[in-house]
Amino acid sequence: MLIEDWLPAAAIGVECIRERSTGQQPPDKRFHVWWARRPLVASRAAVLASVLPADFPRETFERLLGFGRSSQELVAIRELMNTGVQVNGGFGALRAFKTPLRDRDIELAHSEATRLWGHLPSVMDPMSGGGSIPLESARLGFPTLANEYNPVACSVLEATLDYPFRFGPRLADRARHWGREWEKRASERLNRFFPKEMGANVHAYIFVRTVPCPTTKHPTPLVPDWHLLKPKGGIAVVAVPVIDKVAGTWTTEICQVGDFPGAVSAPPPRSYSKGKGTSLFTGESVPAEWIRTQAQQGKMGSALYAVALKTPKGLKFRPPLPEDLEALDAAEAQLAQWRGDWESRNLIPIEQIPEGAKTREPLLRGIRHWSDMFSPRQLLGFGVLMEELQTLRPTIIAAEGEETGEAVLHLLAFAIDKFTNYNCMLASWHTSHQVIRGVFDRHDFSIKTTYTEMAPVQASSGLRWVTENVIDAYEAISKLPRASTAGPVEASHGSATSLIHFADHSLDVVVVDPPYSDNVQYSELADFFYVWLKRSQGYRRLEWFSSLLCEHADEAVKNDARFREGRKTAKEAAAAAQTHYQHLMTQVFVEVRRVLRPEGVLTVMFTHKKQEAWEALFTSLIEAGFTITATWPVKTESEHSLHQAKKNAAQSTVILVARVRPDRAGVGYFDAAMQARIRTVAEAAAERLSKEGLNPVDQLVGSFGPAMEVFSAYDKVRTDTGDAVSVGAAIDIAADAVAGWRIRQLAKEGLQGVEAEAQFALLCWATLRAAEFRFNEAKLLGHAVGMDVSSLQQAGLITVKADKVNILSASERRRDAPLSEDEAQQLLFGWTHGDGKRLKKTDALKIHPRDPAFRTNLDKAQALALAYSDAGGVAAGIGAAKSFALKHGIKAGDPTVRLIEALLGAVPPAVRREKTAVAIQFAEFRAWHAMLLPLFGITPPDWSEKGPDQFTLDLLSRPAVSAEDEEETEVEEIDDDEGAEDEEEEK
Repeated sequence: MLIEDWLPAAAIGVECIRERSTGQQPPDKRFHVWWARRPLVASRAAVLASVLPADFPRETFERLLGFGRSSQELVAIRELMNTGVQVNGGFGALRAFKTPLRDRDIELAHSEATRLWGHLPSVMDPMSGGGSIPLESARLGFPTLANEYNPVACSVLEATLDYPFRFGPRLADRARHWGREWEKRASERLNRFFPKEMGANVHAYIFVRTVPCPTTKHPTPLVPDWHLLKPKGGIAVVAVPVIDKVAGTWTTEICQVGDFPGAVSAPPPRSYSKGKGTSLFTGESVPAEWIRTQAQQGKMGSALYAVALKTPKGLKFRPPLPEDLEALDAAEAQLAQWRGDWESRNLIPIEQIPEGAKTREPLLRGIRHWSDMFSPRQLLGFGVLMEELQTLRPTIIAAEGEETGEAVLHLLAFAIDKFTNYNCMLASWHTSHQVIRGVFDRHDFSIKTTYTEMAPVQASSGLRWVTENVIDAYEAISKLPRASTAGPVEASHGSATSLIHFADHSLDVVVVDPPYSDNVQYSELADFFYVWLKRSQGYRRLEWFSSLLCEHADEAVKNDARFREGRKTAKEAAAAAQTHYQHLMTQVFVEVRRVLRPEGVLTVMFTHKKQEAWEALFTSLIEAGFTITATWPVKTESEHSLHQAKKNAAQSTVILVARVRPDRAGVGYFDAAMQARIRTVAEAAAERLSKEGLNPVDQLVGSFGPAMEVFSAYDKVRTDTGDAVSVGAAIDIAADAVAGWRIRQLAKEGLQGVEAEAQFALLCWATLRAAEFRFNEAKLLGHAVGMDVSSLQQAGLITVKADKVNILSASERRRDAPLSEDEAQQLLFGWTHGDGKRLKKTDALKIHPRDPAFRTNLDKAQALALAYSDAGGVAAGIGAAKSFALKHGIKAGDPTVRLIEALLGAVPPAVRREKTAVAIQFAEFRAWHAMLLPLFGITPPDWSEKGPDQFTLDLLSRPAVSAEDEEETEVEEIDDDEGAEDEEEEK
């Protein structure tokens, strides 16, 4: 099978990054929110490689993936861009998901797949989510089946996997027509609540939450930042509070920040920070508990404090006017008049918000019903939109016929959903991008003390924007290139633990992107949309929308909140939740094994930063009766941060391949022979992936598949004494093998005599290429050298904060004063705690260039660099370093010098460059580089900046495969909002 033998993983990663980085997401991601979707190109690769034989022509395979250039060329151009080189014209080709498919390539793929399977193979995704996998399978013309547990996702799948193939772009035209009629009807009822702006359009109303001041009881605002505009390199704009302490009121003035007339010199001090407020009226601190109590009692209010306007001269801001406040009062009064009728007719969501992992925060702030997520005027608008859509339905059905008419109504229902995401008290104003940021810019319901409102009507109609946005996304999906034989996907609703509608051994290939432990709480988040879809679509899909909220009993996620009852500690609840998650995942894979043919292929796409999640996945697969045969890491996020060497935040999707294990495979023994086999295949995999251009982290992850193939060949693996062996033990063996292989690449003479701590530091730079990385990565590399993270922290080599680990530089490890002879001896031969000790052990573990002795070779190497720097570097520094080396017996060939040589070979480019922040922070590397030749007679590595090599220059001059197609401009986007969601664009 192709996917078990080879895959252009590095080039697929390049296209994944391109898919996300040209300023606009693929249309399926813009259609409706769904969380943690996989890139289309990675999904297509997983499907196509799972149905084709290993001898399928590589050039044709890459064209079918949508590559406009060869994989080698794509990787070379990406690497050139990563060095900071501006490549004119970018890749010179369309993004993969937009590249036309050649009929002869599709015909060859179908022919070869049929030769391999005996028929055109079927592809099924039992946990389809947003539908990336089945969409790509269907576009390639393979018989495709999709299953999904969540009803909101089912609604998304129907509109994504059925309508585009059944109705095509024509449905978009009809939806636009009826969208305009819907807007007209809504405008007649809502215009009076949104005053018309002369010479401008309202882009956003910006509100702040208020609580009574503890002393005066006047409503005081909770503003974390008074900025309205904070452009990069431009003039900032702020709202400045104007306080009337006598009347107990406040208003705002809009000012620029600067040192010119009319400007303020600095923004006003924030009135909310870290959960606490500051009263505008008294200046007193408003405790977090007070704010929480007032919210729980329904005393948290809202105040409009700025209006963003789109004008012919750009974005402007103004304070609220009397007519704005009158319109808000009128809307609140009108809602009070209509609300009882709407509730009785089930037009607005009054369902209670359940206790959960993500819903806990709004519940603590007094938001108890889904309707409480909206301000009175927002809720008034949604009530009118829902009522008018229901009123319009018979007219649409009469004009379009039932099938087309219901599809039109489905798209308009999605417009309501999109509008709720951007017109809610959890939506917020983005001061840098000057846009409204939706609720789901993160995977939670984080409370915002400032929020935005979008006018549904008038010239800046938010309804028109969301309607056009949804319809444009649908139309783009329907126009995506696809095989001439492509047809709708057969979709079903139900738990993947019970695929009762599929017969035993009836499917050829299963490709699935399962939930990743606690990464996304799907049903909790989806309830936000469920309560609206139930009202807009429930009448036609009773099987999806008959329950109060989304079902979650068989949802395969780790949700600690569901297991708190009856357990004393959070740790116990977390353990129970993890057991439940792993049990459900095992059930899913057991069911997949049942429906797969004996020769079938299971391909799993998985992304998670925790080793525990990896181990749970491997364990579930093995217990379900699968043998893992390959893993392919595919980079899905850009490495901007990596090339600053500040932090390793890049993420890979791993494509994992498994086969049905023969019955009665027996027991394997985790003896020296099995461990040797794991080491051999892991090391060979890392070496192969290195040659294919994958980075060191992906080489490590890619070694897990072959290691698991050895381990998972048996029903059970035990020690020679009969004890069960965990998956984690095999992963550690593989990681250790790859670490050893990498160290041998960097230290040709070996690192005998170099302590584990130093080897860990070397592996961090060589593998992670950054000073900051995730805890799990530190744990994995620590295990590879026989140390855990806590030991490394206690040794003073790293700092740990939450999930982030930072390796410390020589200057950061420096002690204020050198150790005495007695202290040095105690450090070397055993630190005993007692009265009279001048230093704590943590301080003793630091370094100073005048210490009498050093505990490790890394300590000695870093102190050597400090001695060089203390003397001012250059000739004086070399002299000081020579004296240090002579005193401590450091000479060529000894462990300290071999370690320095290896570190210089491992360091990323940013640390080599003299003026970068990270090079200044880790100045020891340039010190070592300067002293290597004069002190030890060793030629240091060449750190001179190099331009593109001849191969890269040649390929840049070649036309792309799709040169006849319109080229796209490559615009690299860096999202400066940590955890920002990528499903939708901002308004």
